[in-house]
Amino acid sequence: MPCYRRHSWLSFVVRQRSTHEYQPLRAMSTEPPLPAPESGSKKRPALRLWLVTTVLAIAALILWLAWPGESGIDPYELSRADGKSRFWATAYPRMQQPPNLPLRQRVFWAWTQYKRRHGKPNPAAYSFPATPVRFCSIGGLLNQCMEVTGTHYLIAVEIGGAVEFGSTNALNGAQWAAAFEHAIETSNPVVCYDYVKKRNFQDTLLLIRERPGVVKVVPRTKLAEYQKAGLVKGRSR
Repeated sequence: MPCYRRHSWLSFVVRQRSTHEYQPLRAMSTEPPLPAPESGSKKRPALRLWLVTTVLAIAALILWLAWPGESGIDPYELSRADGKSRFWATAYPRMQQPPNLPLRQRVFWAWTQYKRRHGKPNPAAYSFPATPVRFCSIGGLLNQCMEVTGTHYLIAVEIGGAVEFGSTNALNGAQWAAAFEHAIETSNPVVCYDYVKKRNFQDTLLLIRERPGVVKVVPRTKLAEYQKAGLVKGRSR
């Protein structure tokens, strides 16, 4: 019996010492907290998305500028077919991209073309030297006026002649465009074509500014027809 009691007492001491000694170890053996994610890892997906979006935007811009433009339906052919009055709009010339350009130069070329078409031009940055008075194409120079000032012109299909234009002094872009508009308004009658009567006629021209940035050019004797068709609402300035 004493041996049995001694054994029980020792077992109790061992269990108490074991509990006392290993309890701190169990607390220390807990798993350490996970390290906080690096700040740079949060920015990487956004940076990749930004790079991909930029590359796709540049590629789409180059493709859009390099894609051949659609010719559309010729307004002159339509008027010959139905005899109705209509306008044709001035347009920027589509420039062909030079072949075999490196990627960097293609991106720069695409950007300059986009800026030329959709950016706001600075007429003061243009300079036109003095030129002698000569006959100039109405549609051709109005295209150039649009490129210089950003004003869009809608020209009646009946108009097909030229006006005398020139300057004795050097002009900036705004002065040159205003001078050509004045030459159109004060010009002698120009050659036009009547699509109903199928013959030429001569008439003076009106410039009608219905809203900022848009000017309509109409033969004076055809103004009532354009107003009746709802193509002209304002009056000549």
